[in-house]
Amino acid sequence: MSMQTDVLSAHTGGTQTNQALVTGRVRLKSVIITGGVGAGAAKFLNSSDGTVLLELDTGANSNVTNVLLPGEGILFPNGIFYTSVSVAPIGITVCYG
Repeated sequence: MSMQTDVLSAHTGGTQTNQALVTGRVRLKSVIITGGVGAGAAKFLNSSDGTVLLELDTGANSNVTNVLLPGEGILFPNGIFYTSVSVAPIGITVCYG
């Protein structure tokens, strides 16, 4: 039987850049993005100036996209940091454990 971990969430407005969403070693399980006024991108980094471990294109017109990551998710050894590219989404919610 595999080990279970609690799944938690963190939310931010999409215009925040280079922001620490979660500190410490965690696994990103899913991302919920609400698109902004135009198409853009959201990057999730391992530290404030670290490696991009996940980049997602964001849609326009307040479309909501839910991205479920397979398996155990993506390991972020130093926490989950977020920055936007081009047009920022309205909001970002990450689920992690």
